[in-house]
Amino acid sequence: MHGRVKVRTSEEEKARKEKERQEKLKVFKNAMQKIQLKRQQCEFDKDLLELTGKVLMSNPDIYTLWNIRREILQQIKNINTEDDLTKVFDDELSMTEYCLKINPKSYCAWHQREWMNEIFIPGTIVEFVVSQCKSSLQDEFDYTTEKLLDNFSNYSAWHYRSKMLLQLYPDIEGGRPIQDIYHKHELKMVQNAAFTDPDDTSAWFYQRWLLGAFKSTVNLVLCTVTQFKTTIAFSKHVSYDYVTSKSRVIVNENVISGDWISLSGNNHDTLWILGHNVSINDDMNIKVEHNGNEKNEIISCFKYKHMTYIGKSDICFQNNYSHPIIEELNEQLKACRQLLVLEPDNKWTLLTTTIFLHCIDSKLYYQETIQNLQRLKKLDQQRAGYYNDLLTKWSIEEQLPLDYASKDLVFKPTFSEKITILPHLQYYSFCEVVDLSNQNLCSNILPSLIFLQHCKILILRNNKLHTLKGFPNIFLEKLDIQGNKDISEEELKHFKDSHDFVTIF
Repeated sequence: MHGRVKVRTSEEEKARKEKERQEKLKVFKNAMQKIQLKRQQCEFDKDLLELTGKVLMSNPDIYTLWNIRREILQQIKNINTEDDLTKVFDDELSMTEYCLKINPKSYCAWHQREWMNEIFIPGTIVEFVVSQCKSSLQDEFDYTTEKLLDNFSNYSAWHYRSKMLLQLYPDIEGGRPIQDIYHKHELKMVQNAAFTDPDDTSAWFYQRWLLGAFKSTVNLVLCTVTQFKTTIAFSKHVSYDYVTSKSRVIVNENVISGDWISLSGNNHDTLWILGHNVSINDDMNIKVEHNGNEKNEIISCFKYKHMTYIGKSDICFQNNYSHPIIEELNEQLKACRQLLVLEPDNKWTLLTTTIFLHCIDSKLYYQETIQNLQRLKKLDQQRAGYYNDLLTKWSIEEQLPLDYASKDLVFKPTFSEKITILPHLQYYSFCEVVDLSNQNLCSNILPSLIFLQHCKILILRNNKLHTLKGFPNIFLEKLDIQGNKDISEEELKHFKDSHDFVTIF
């Protein structure tokens, strides 16, 4: 038998492949642990870029790692010259090309290439590619219809459809993204797909996009004026040009002049600081004007305490759907309820029912949506984090109008569910006491605390903080971080020595 190649038995081959798989898994887990640790410590550097690249070249569909790379690349773009950026751009495109050779249908890698082109050379390549297409938009749209009727589980067709729908049928007169008749048609089409296969995710995701296609406006929500600082908050991110051209702070009938400063240092933000030299006293008439929507908004500021004026708008988070769309949503809600009777544990149907309830009337159906999300956490434990975030967001939106009706300068969640994120924090930028004790907040929320520009006492007791890296530069008098057991004593001591305010730990 000499001279012949030994052929492994099936058991040997199986054992060899399992050993290789375990070795690759070990390398993968080790790399992911390093990535998570560096991200937790806010170390967005070239080492993290290299680490994420190695993992993605083996598995290009880990969307979180692409997000991390975009954070790093954006920082690199902000601090480097155009010559330095050429190599960064070429390297990233080469990496995405390598990933696409592994998986040509990797949406994550394609999205990264699109993002790179838009950020580094806006519009050029995308416009060139589009200009080479000879088919009309209507032909392309009709083609996606054919493909979806053949197979509803075609995510690419749904996604491409969403891009063309806005161009083909915009509601120019009503100012909505899509004409009502086509909006309703798409909702019906996606309902047929969902009833055909309730477990298929493609149609459900397209439905989420459709529900987000409504007329949205920017509102001025808050103005805070103190002896030391003046801030105004918006419901959405607005640019520097927007703030300077559409907002005016008026004191005793005189418009205050000064420089608008973005809270984050970016061109777009939800909270803006007005640098001025006007002395604030206890006998002033203060208001802020916003000329951003169809009507001019005026918020009057009232004295809350010595040399502290606050003006709040009426708060409403209800989606602004047209009447025909609300009627269609109600019809589809009935259909979802019927489907739930047949398949009570279908998570996609339950989630869609919940989102319909929230879209139709978030206040009327608040208790039912919360109960549904709690049930979804048990049915779909892999997405428990998503449901927890929704619970937090919708509960905060329910509480905010009550807080704005009060004259307290305190923010404390009053609902039973523990919060996991800090949405709409610009709405609470006026508060002097912020009590976030006994929640499920991790250290990744620390940078967002920069919105607490007027906070003096911040309580983060008994949360899940593991580090204080990323804590913003805010002018506190006291910080309570007791009960966060994963923060090392060495880091706590260093943090206390580095800050002027009292730190309790």
